[in-house]
Amino acid sequence: MPKVVDIDERRAQLIAATSEAIARDGLANVTLRSIAGSAGWTTGIVTHYFADKRSLLMATFEHRADRARHQIDDAVAHGASLLDAAIATLPLDAESMLDWRVSVAYIGASIGDEEMAMLHSRRVDSFAATLRTALVEEQRAGRLPPHLDQTTEADRLLVVINGIAIQAVLHANHYTPTRQRAIVDAHLRSLGAQRPTSRRTVTHTLRSTPR
Repeated sequence: MPKVVDIDERRAQLIAATSEAIARDGLANVTLRSIAGSAGWTTGIVTHYFADKRSLLMATFEHRADRARHQIDDAVAHGASLLDAAIATLPLDAESMLDWRVSVAYIGASIGDEEMAMLHSRRVDSFAATLRTALVEEQRAGRLPPHLDQTTEADRLLVVINGIAIQAVLHANHYTPTRQRAIVDAHLRSLGAQRPTSRRTVTHTLRSTPR
């Protein structure tokens, strides 16, 4: 009897292989052949689950962005503040670094590509909204001064997080997890934030995509 293939599992495996290929070779150098080869399959298997290379690449970007969103939700469900959960999406471990390497690759590819640019813009807007909500929560808890404008500070924090992450992707040896957190903490302290040490570390409980 032919083996029954779980469609969602196979698509997840292909997305995982594509993520690794993008992180290793760059978006411009990824081909269906290289993706299939890294997973030990033929290109015919790839096109059976995705119409073409572009649909696979778009699904990969969506998946990595969704994984970061789920990471935040999971951390909050396990007791982290929303702010700490959002900060923990920085490339602090191998899986989050993979998220950011894929994201940075897509940022470059979105120049001149309206669909990719719109998709990336929606994700950025969503993260900015999360940061605004997180800052409101910090103000209500008395950990941030009440006079701060949440929209302005969320935009500033977004730039800080994105800037650190991009530098960590390009210069991982210099922007270690410890240094990344120190920079964010320094920024928050400059706003008058009260950040107990016990709240700074978020343990990632989210399961990564099976390889």
